Amino acid sequence: MKIVVVGAGKVGFDISKVLSEEQHDVIVIDKDPDALNSVVETLDVMTMVGNGASAGVLEEIGIKTVDIIIAVTEIDELNMIACMTAKQCRVPMTVARVRNPEYTSPHPYLLSYARFGLDLIINPEHLAAQEIFRLVEVPMATDMEYFADGRLSMVGIKVEDNMAISGKSIRELSLDKLTVVAISREGKILIPSGNTLLLPKDKVFVVGETAGFHNLNGLIKSHASKFNRIVIAGGGLITQYLVRLLRNRKNRPEIKIIEKSQEKCENLAGESEGCNLVCADATKMEIFTEENLGPGDIFIALTGSDNSNLVASMLAHKRGVEEIICQISREDYIPLTEMSGVTATITPRLLTVSTVLKLVRTSNVLSISMLNSGDAEFIELKAEPGSPAAKKPLRDLNMPSKTIVGAIIQDNKVIVPRGDTMIHPGDRVLVFSLHTKASMVEKLFRIGNSNIAGDINAL
Repeated sequence: MKIVVVGAGKVGFDISKVLSEEQHDVIVIDKDPDALNSVVETLDVMTMVGNGASAGVLEEIGIKTVDIIIAVTEIDELNMIACMTAKQCRVPMTVARVRNPEYTSPHPYLLSYARFGLDLIINPEHLAAQEIFRLVEVPMATDMEYFADGRLSMVGIKVEDNMAISGKSIRELSLDKLTVVAISREGKILIPSGNTLLLPKDKVFVVGETAGFHNLNGLIKSHASKFNRIVIAGGGLITQYLVRLLRNRKNRPEIKIIEKSQEKCENLAGESEGCNLVCADATKMEIFTEENLGPGDIFIALTGSDNSNLVASMLAHKRGVEEIICQISREDYIPLTEMSGVTATITPRLLTVSTVLKLVRTSNVLSISMLNSGDAEFIELKAEPGSPAAKKPLRDLNMPSKTIVGAIIQDNKVIVPRGDTMIHPGDRVLVFSLHTKASMVEKLFRIGNSNIAGDINAL
């Protein structure tokens, strides 16, 4: 595909990197030559200095031959105009990053964006809030994602010394209805066998039917944790979206927001009805002492600064908080969060990349979820009739290395796969794979791939 990315910031860079690695023809447009320099030096893409919303600039890069335009600058209006202009040139798919809730909240006078040429609007802050909400619903999970219209779940668990699973082999756990698909150990991804031991500090990824995850009760912690309050540091957009989601919970928790900006506190006062608002600095221990932060709380660091989020998380951990969720923009900071006692990290721009990947993958790819490290992903696929995967037992598929089938929905039933499990045409299959092997996995599940076995064996 020929894809135009408007904006060479962090999000634009990450999207361009992933797309170029998947062998797409990528053109990156940005007004700032310095921003494009790092793109040129690092990525195998074309670049152009200019305004991505300008019809002249788009004409110069051959917009009529483009398949997708993805506008992700820091300016919502520029992103929308770039997409509208591209649609006038008959670009099949237009995607805009729009962060301002005033442009996306339900309102009778709001523009119909589809009519004006925007096929998809991505709001990273809203995606992050949804991710945090899922994590709050499953306390002590490091990752949480739903697939197959909510019927399948993926849960990440960090193994601690006091957990019942610590030191046990996967076979000993007797998880008949669940599959341990991967282990992240010391920064490396392992595909486990039944004899693999679960060690302290391992991050374990488990897949299974959503209704069956009560089977993990008693394995995660040696004692049941009860959380009565959610304390959020930071009053930005993610917090605003998250509060709206939390209000709709059956058992609505007490919510406290700590924000040091007086202006943001005043804005939040009208948006956060029913929440306790504290105008203070969440990087100071005395604030946590005054607010009696402790083991009964879930703490969420959303200050907008990686450094402030790390400091606030460390202080919360020191106060005995067991469930800490931390927003991080840099993947290389993730090891620091683990050292700081953080349970789960959120990286909004990777959520954006996952959304974009779904657009450029083949039609039988139903959903994609990337790990925070960005080097592995869960792919939900539909097995096409006549594809290499159809009507073969799993053991004969020659799957790429570091790849495993986690679950299958067949005849409306969830199947925990084994070596002799047959995949039928039309089955929905959830696969864990390294990002570099994802394209090979997808080829197994679609037709017209006569050289697939040779390609995979070459890996």
